Amino acid sequence: MITEIELKDFKSYKSATLHLGRLTVLIGANASGKSNVIEALRILSRIATGERLVLLRNPQKKGDNFFRGNVEHLGYRGKQNFQLACLTNHPDWERFEIQLVLSSSNHLQVTQERITSSTSKVPLYEITSEPQGAGSDIFVSYNNFARGGKKTSRVCSSHMAVFTQILSEIRFRPENTKSREIIPKVCDKYVRWLSGIVFLEPEPSLMREYGYKTDFILREKGQKLSGVIYNLCQSKTSKQAVLDFVCSLPEQNIEDISFLETPRGEVMLQLTETFGGLATPYDAARLSDGTLRVLSIAAVLLSAPQESLVVIEEIDNGVHPSRASALLSRMAEIARKRNLRILISSHNPALLDALPDEAIPETEFCYRSPDDGSSQLIRLQDIPDYPELIAQGSVGHLMTRGLLERFVKQHPGSEIKKQQALDWLTSLNSMVGAQ
Repeated sequence: MITEIELKDFKSYKSATLHLGRLTVLIGANASGKSNVIEALRILSRIATGERLVLLRNPQKKGDNFFRGNVEHLGYRGKQNFQLACLTNHPDWERFEIQLVLSSSNHLQVTQERITSSTSKVPLYEITSEPQGAGSDIFVSYNNFARGGKKTSRVCSSHMAVFTQILSEIRFRPENTKSREIIPKVCDKYVRWLSGIVFLEPEPSLMREYGYKTDFILREKGQKLSGVIYNLCQSKTSKQAVLDFVCSLPEQNIEDISFLETPRGEVMLQLTETFGGLATPYDAARLSDGTLRVLSIAAVLLSAPQESLVVIEEIDNGVHPSRASALLSRMAEIARKRNLRILISSHNPALLDALPDEAIPETEFCYRSPDDGSSQLIRLQDIPDYPELIAQGSVGHLMTRGLLERFVKQHPGSEIKKQQALDWLTSLNSMVGAQ
């Protein structure tokens, strides 16, 4: 599964690394660069589907843009190229990196790409030539797992990510038996990890419609909610997990989930709420925005494939502060049980104050460099003198008072303070010696 994302010369980032824990919260002020990180993940996810890069510039569907601006704006301060990379927990080949360049025709091309291992000097594969010819072909050298000699090359297209083009053993020479066995399997892992990144940005108005019994995948805005929860509820364990998720929230006494069904296979979820011994069903069309948001979060976490990265943008929109602690605790629990990584973005102090203890060190702070204005990322646990910082208050308190930003940008750190103390002692000794 994906454990880190690296950005180089991408949008507002000159160089940054996002560490992904079991539950990672991305925090920072407006315009600090939080959305750019998520857009980098969207690009990695899209190219892993094998889609031609020209479609990043010209989406097939209206509203299919998944990054702001045009491809000309993807490079850092007008640069024509950018690099994205990810680190994974693959036991042998843990690092993937790709560089995309804007061509003279304003289309993106792959000019560098490889999968590497910390235990091997030879990459699994790598691009060894610039795009050439009418088709902008590139030569890709791959590991033949033999000692010495020249590595074998294949011709690939620079208009698609290379790892999506070498998923079959027939792409390799018959005599390279280990290459035919290993490379497609590793590339398939990366395709599944990256293309399987799940994005959720709930819009309750789109969740109040009927779904279908054939709906298994929740759409990004929460569409098909009723259909997805219907299928989850076919398993007693999953149904109970959805109920537990909803029942953990205050001011609601939800006893059951049921469904309105039509002859055409349509379904609409309804929650049965009990107060004072009176049970009342409420269908999706009548549920509150907050309840629908929580249901969409439960649906996406319980339906995402295991080992997935789930990205939830601005999770605090429409979620009452009193629900934040229970919501985050339930999310962390599901992530552990289903082996997921969850990335959420937020700037809501109430939600940040409700972070589970284990999630606080993994929280990523996004800010602009005071030197050049580039976006920076740092985990709280990597901040010099982190214990001194966190002793001053909760994460929400540190954010709203500006303490976190001042600490990161102005705090000298333990090593600098130690050097300052040594310099002071040296100057003191010099003064004593002079006397």
